[in-house]
Amino acid sequence: MSKSKNLEKRQEIQKSIAHLFARNGYHSTSMRDIARELNMNASSLYHYFKGKEDMLFQLMNDAMNEALVTIEEICRADILPEEKLDRVLVYYAKFFAGDLEREILLVNEMNSLKGKYRSTLLEKQRRYVHLFRSILDELAEQGKMKKMNSTTALFAFFGMVHYTIKWYDKDGRVSLDELADTFMEIFTRGILKQKG
Repeated sequence: MSKSKNLEKRQEIQKSIAHLFARNGYHSTSMRDIARELNMNASSLYHYFKGKEDMLFQLMNDAMNEALVTIEEICRADILPEEKLDRVLVYYAKFFAGDLEREILLVNEMNSLKGKYRSTLLEKQRRYVHLFRSILDELAEQGKMKKMNSTTALFAFFGMVHYTIKWYDKDGRVSLDELADTFMEIFTRGILKQKG
């Protein structure tokens, strides 16, 4: 099988696995369930993954890597910190709410990973936090941010985005663009009109 065909097949397999893990939970999904869903022999899955934990890790790691590349590019850009903040907030909201199965895994299944898998993803989570906080710190240094704890503000935003797994339907009345814009507006400006 050519390298591009192999990658294509792997992505197809990952999409099915993400669906099963998100719908049934990682621990309730067996290798047999995955093989049946893909109409494959269970032993063939080991051509692509070391095992079930490796599948979960690869799904989560690929998602985190993809987002980190974009967020790092935004943070390096020669633009005002408030524009960096807007771009990062909109991107993050659309990236995760746009693929709820991937988000379900990132929010609910981190504790299912052990050892090197878990420590690798936790380090990437720390990078996310550092990148977001660097923007808030830049805003604070320039006197453009209200006096507040940046960590609290940061996790309030993550909470908004991550909770979309409980209620958001991208085929519903609120488009992904509208959702991201609303989150950005709430986070950066609040919901109350300025007096006077």
